[in-house]
Amino acid sequence: MTDFAAHARDRAQHFLTLLAQWVAIPSPFDAASLQPDAPFGRGVADALSWWQKLGDDAGLNTLNVDNHAVHIEYGSGEEIVYVFGHADVVPAGDGWHFPPYQLSRLGDNLIGRGVVDDKGPMIAAWLALDILRELNLPLSRRIRLVAGGNEESGFRCIRRYFESQPQPAFAFTPDGKFPVIYGEKGSLLVTLTSPVEQPGLTVSCGSVLNTIPDVARLNGLSLSSGGWTLSDGFTLLAEPGQINHWQLYGRGGHSSKPETCLNPIAGAAQLLHQRFSARWTQQLCEITAPETGQSGMQFALNTPGECGQILLVPVVLNIKNGMVSLTLNVRYPENLTPEYIAERLTLWNLSWPDSRISIEPVKSPSLYPPDSALVKTLHEIYTRHTGDTNHPSRTTGAGSYASAMQNAVIFGCEFPDGSSGNTHGADEYGSLSRFISAIGIYAEALYRLANLPAAPSDNTR
Repeated sequence: MTDFAAHARDRAQHFLTLLAQWVAIPSPFDAASLQPDAPFGRGVADALSWWQKLGDDAGLNTLNVDNHAVHIEYGSGEEIVYVFGHADVVPAGDGWHFPPYQLSRLGDNLIGRGVVDDKGPMIAAWLALDILRELNLPLSRRIRLVAGGNEESGFRCIRRYFESQPQPAFAFTPDGKFPVIYGEKGSLLVTLTSPVEQPGLTVSCGSVLNTIPDVARLNGLSLSSGGWTLSDGFTLLAEPGQINHWQLYGRGGHSSKPETCLNPIAGAAQLLHQRFSARWTQQLCEITAPETGQSGMQFALNTPGECGQILLVPVVLNIKNGMVSLTLNVRYPENLTPEYIAERLTLWNLSWPDSRISIEPVKSPSLYPPDSALVKTLHEIYTRHTGDTNHPSRTTGAGSYASAMQNAVIFGCEFPDGSSGNTHGADEYGSLSRFISAIGIYAEALYRLANLPAAPSDNTR
């Protein structure tokens, strides 16, 4: 048996070089620089061009699909094994101790925006393919490594890609955790708007629809009369030289993991309700309360499915010109539907006749058979490389490209040991030694999937 792990260790310096190059290209969605050749902004287009050049320089076939996604292809055969990740990142945001778009190293930790989500994992997949090329191992299927440009802000990239490209025989996205994640929640966006009786009040908190922000900025809010308190963990600071201007600090992060965060939107709602005790602040408190609103209990939506329980996570709050607008990132299990969620929220909203709720579906839930050849093969590879028998294959509350293509699951690149973190937050980090382990795991995974006897016919979604 080929020692893929040994070949991976030989590529540590190459991994660092490539990751430093790609992290140095800021690639969040940028509406200000949209062009026909940059439908998600200039930074994303530059990051996709970097990926294509990687393949071109290696002499492999590459394809840019309508500036939405770029693939690098190796091998031959009618069927295709895909690794589908993404080149776009969330904005850097506040609170960094290191330059977000410069790869920093602190011992074994690599720090920078996109290190874990999803540039590091994609480079690990690229170097895994490099191992197969170097060894000239026989493959019965082609392998495509695809980088999308719109994973963080809408999935338009992967949808456009598969309008013209064939679906996979087998696929995984390296955009989650090991060992194997075979099911994930659906997602939708809920926006609540309502009039505010305090026209001089402005609040700004959050801008990214799948990220819990770190800080809320409240202007025109007088707190000199007292009679208010902050919930545990929040910090309120006055803006220097400004009267009644405040910054409320919490702890941000990925909207699929609200339990690790301290959401400043919920903190701001509580503070505003103590100050004004208005109908709109009561509504804001109910829908943002972690225990009842976020959990779905307030709306009788908290019945769990195989993919877990619904989460209604506040991600963007804006108050200006006498109106409040709140956006929730909703992640729901397979036993719920957007229609039923809308029905329950609309029923709750009847108590506030001046407010309006709108719902925008993003993606459906997905479940792939856990006893399938794909899941069993990948899990066996992970276990043999790591010796970890304590973590079974499972489902997740996060959303990934796996739900948008056939015969696909999530496979890494984060290990279940806390060696990476702060995804979507400041000082995003990952372990170099774990990335090197992932290269070996991915090399064997690509080799095995490209040679499995037959593609599965069962693709439950």
